[in-house]
Amino acid sequence: MTKLDEDTAGRVRAAITRAWWRPQDPVLLAMLHEKEASGNRRVIRWGMWAAVLSYIAYGFLDYFLLPDTAMSSILTRTLVGVSFLTMIEICIRTGASQQLLHLVSATAIVTGGVAWLLVAVHSVHQVALSYFMVFGITFILGSNLFFNFRFLLSFIASATITVTFCVAIMQYLQIGLPGRIALTVFFVNSLVLSLYLSWRLGLERYHTFVHSLQAKIQEKVAIENGQKLHEIANTDPLTGLRNRRAIAREFMEMRKSWASGEQQIGVILADVDYFKRFNDRLGHQAGDDCLVQLAEAFSKTADRFGALAGRHGGEEFIFLCKVRDEEHLAEISEELCDVVKRLGIEHPDRGDGLHVITISVGASISRAETSLELSALLQEADRALYSSKFIGRATFTIFDPDNNDSDFSTQNLSVLLKEAQARDLVSTVYQPIKDMETGEITGFETLMRLCDFDGSVISPNVFIPEAERTGAIVELGYWVIERAVRDISALKSDGVISVNVSGIQLKAPGFPLRVAEIIAREGLPARRLALEITEGIDIFLESQALKSVEELRSFGVQIWLDDFGTGFAGLAWLREIEFDLVKIDKGFLQDCQSENGVLMLQDMVKLLHNRGVHVLVEGVESEEQLQLLERLEVNLAQGFWIGRPSPLESYEKAAAAEPATKKPVQARAKSKARAAAQRRAAAKVG
Repeated sequence: MTKLDEDTAGRVRAAITRAWWRPQDPVLLAMLHEKEASGNRRVIRWGMWAAVLSYIAYGFLDYFLLPDTAMSSILTRTLVGVSFLTMIEICIRTGASQQLLHLVSATAIVTGGVAWLLVAVHSVHQVALSYFMVFGITFILGSNLFFNFRFLLSFIASATITVTFCVAIMQYLQIGLPGRIALTVFFVNSLVLSLYLSWRLGLERYHTFVHSLQAKIQEKVAIENGQKLHEIANTDPLTGLRNRRAIAREFMEMRKSWASGEQQIGVILADVDYFKRFNDRLGHQAGDDCLVQLAEAFSKTADRFGALAGRHGGEEFIFLCKVRDEEHLAEISEELCDVVKRLGIEHPDRGDGLHVITISVGASISRAETSLELSALLQEADRALYSSKFIGRATFTIFDPDNNDSDFSTQNLSVLLKEAQARDLVSTVYQPIKDMETGEITGFETLMRLCDFDGSVISPNVFIPEAERTGAIVELGYWVIERAVRDISALKSDGVISVNVSGIQLKAPGFPLRVAEIIAREGLPARRLALEITEGIDIFLESQALKSVEELRSFGVQIWLDDFGTGFAGLAWLREIEFDLVKIDKGFLQDCQSENGVLMLQDMVKLLHNRGVHVLVEGVESEEQLQLLERLEVNLAQGFWIGRPSPLESYEKAAAAEPATKKPVQARAKSKARAAAQRRAAAKVG
């Protein structure tokens, strides 16, 4: 809130807690009067018209009740009424202030009452006059209740009328003393009562206004807090650019209009060259400052091309743009490279002859023959980015689906994969798996990480396909399984450790025996190791792979189906292979922003439960998604909201604090599978 808003909020809080007899806040009172100004002007104008017409109309009663003074009183009523109506209209048309309008109106009421009384008291019909004088109360009520005058003005006007009528009653009215006393008491009582009502109504209007201000302030604060939370949830805190979540949402919006438009969607990844050396040499603060400068330049460049800029993580940035063709995408990519060079940020330790910060860029464009998925475009852009790094950096590469395997980068990556273990360039991190029933962390997925010779991180989207192509995935796979088994054995926990395996590994001779040897050597129960098979593997075409799966199951190793729903053979797999657990791809959870998406995920969960299979949903990134999975009775969940990939040692303290009687994942899975099987059997009998 602004300083003015904060001052108003403070006054409102004080006004609400202030005792009723304390004076009202002058600033808030002025705001109330300003708020009522336009409405009051209408009330005064048309109220005076109504009052004057009624005032003149009462002349007919003068004619019947006080015939001797009727002509004078009627003339007086007409002159007073017309005069003050003219004055009111002049004030309205000239834009006079509300205070002046109130003063004229109050004067009109007092003048009207007093002028009539001065004529009427000379009538010889004193008894009729005593009855008719009762109508003088309308002048008091008009002053106090009808026109919303300020209280002081209401008091002066109504008191003047009351005193005048009371003096006339006691001094000039020719009736008995009891009658004069009764009329005087009536007028005084009416004055007191109407003044009290006027004060109470004014106080109520004031308090209603103050509470409405409080409600508006609270609503404004709530909106501002909501905007801040939305900004926090969708903005990178360092650079101010969109984060991954926001980019994914923007891509979904782009995709909606993609089919109907002539333009294609381009995805660009930019990675800062030798950034680790820059950080190590100058410090992390200098690194952060560098990223902020780059973000500002990227944002301006993206705006020029109608693109969206975001931070993908670390020193990597991502851009979404609508482009005509590959040449247009290349133009944007080249400009991004050039704008960074023009910044001239000094880099003291590149080692390649350049002395300024540069970026390597990889880009991919949507194609009609492929499905439009952000993950697929990112994988292609990632591979193109890696090509840019291997051909010298400070340049860009557009992904070519027809010539991808012939890139020089793959030759260098093959060398890197062969030397990765010997040079300690490969490592593992672990992402926790949460049991939705108990809320406990009951397992971990193993994720392989690979560094380049210069220490920069290579995306799994790049090195995994190359490792499978060259066969290096087999030895790397054994290394990862051994490392995962050793790490989970060292952790004081009874949870499951899962490792992804490819079709290449399953076809390798002796793969099941090698896995059995590893878990036996480390003393890990076989059921605590789970091997994840991706649905995209065409396993039915490889008898050796199927045989390996059966042997692994016979050894007691769990078999999980990964990325369920992304391929075309999921149901066939469920029919032919008994999986211990099925992982539903995160894309289905991300689609749950719509009702159809929720129904799709619900149907998938029911299908798997009916098959007696334990269900895990990937990609949980918010509390709302976690609550949705609870409602859908999903067994396990995984995602950044639950825990990011980290070294397993970081979970050791938490695991040590957990009760030793915690039920393992596989035991729960088995019991729930038996329960589901019993339900199916009961249904058949029924």
